[in-house]
Amino acid sequence: MRPDRAVLRWWRGREYRRLLDVAASELAGSRHADAEATCARALRIAEEIYGDGDAELTAPLYALSSARLAQGRLDEARASSARAIAIAEAAASTDPPLPRLLEQLAAILERQGELGDVEALFRRMLAGYERMRDPDPIELSALLNRLGLLLGRRGARAEAAPLFRRAIALREGALGARHALVAEALYNAATFLELEEDLPTAEREVMLRRALEIAEAGAGVDRGLLASILHNLAAAREALGDQAEAAALYERALSAREALVGAAHPSLRPTLVRLAQVHHAAGRPSTALPLYERALVLAEAELGADHPVATAIGAWMAEARSRS
Repeated sequence: MRPDRAVLRWWRGREYRRLLDVAASELAGSRHADAEATCARALRIAEEIYGDGDAELTAPLYALSSARLAQGRLDEARASSARAIAIAEAAASTDPPLPRLLEQLAAILERQGELGDVEALFRRMLAGYERMRDPDPIELSALLNRLGLLLGRRGARAEAAPLFRRAIALREGALGARHALVAEALYNAATFLELEEDLPTAEREVMLRRALEIAEAGAGVDRGLLASILHNLAAAREALGDQAEAAALYERALSAREALVGAAHPSLRPTLVRLAQVHHAAGRPSTALPLYERALVLAEAELGADHPVATAIGAWMAEARSRS
């Protein structure tokens, strides 16, 4: 290479790296359209000085995909992500590494509703981790947790069970038994395995109480997760016949959720209904009635007055009113 061409390549490389830094700043500041334009410029320079298939291209392609994903342009984000993955698979190493590129593609596929493709991608990522001599336990546990959630939501709870248990064990080993991520894994296991015969209500309760203990210790557990733990623990106590503790836990779940989202958010409806039903079944219809009324307002606003959920709440409310 002639000296003048070498100097030009050096200057172009310097400009390329500057643009990557600018794009990172724009992404961090949620200036996604600006970041997309900057990434496109960086990508053109990288193609010019490194070639179309060089591992260096994965960085601007990843950032470009991120900017497009943030703007909701899913097909374009997917194309950039797929190109980055193809380059990474042919290279010895890349930055970002292949697992992070695959995670980005999974996020895009989830947004597109292609859950079968997401599951296949997660399994591919898991196979990659299994081939590693010493995989990062936190990254592996996150993948196990995500695949378990996906399988649980799709009804494959028996297959999800060992994934959740591995995620819990990995997080406990790496972070200690009282870490917020352990609470998250415990909650997910108890929630999505609740129909499995090998995880009866009493065992779900143990998991949820452990998760609640971690959350109450101020371990950095998200307040939304705290409300969900309280709600599900209340349901477990209700299933075991302890209506008094169930009511108290539902009250706490309701307060925690209200503190997070306000008094008129649709996410309050399930807890309002369950708390009302506990009071209703215990012969306290006058206590249940205002809870049903609040739940009905939320259901009609979210789902419409003719939705089966709203109709059911209305029927329970009428029955409570007839007894009060």
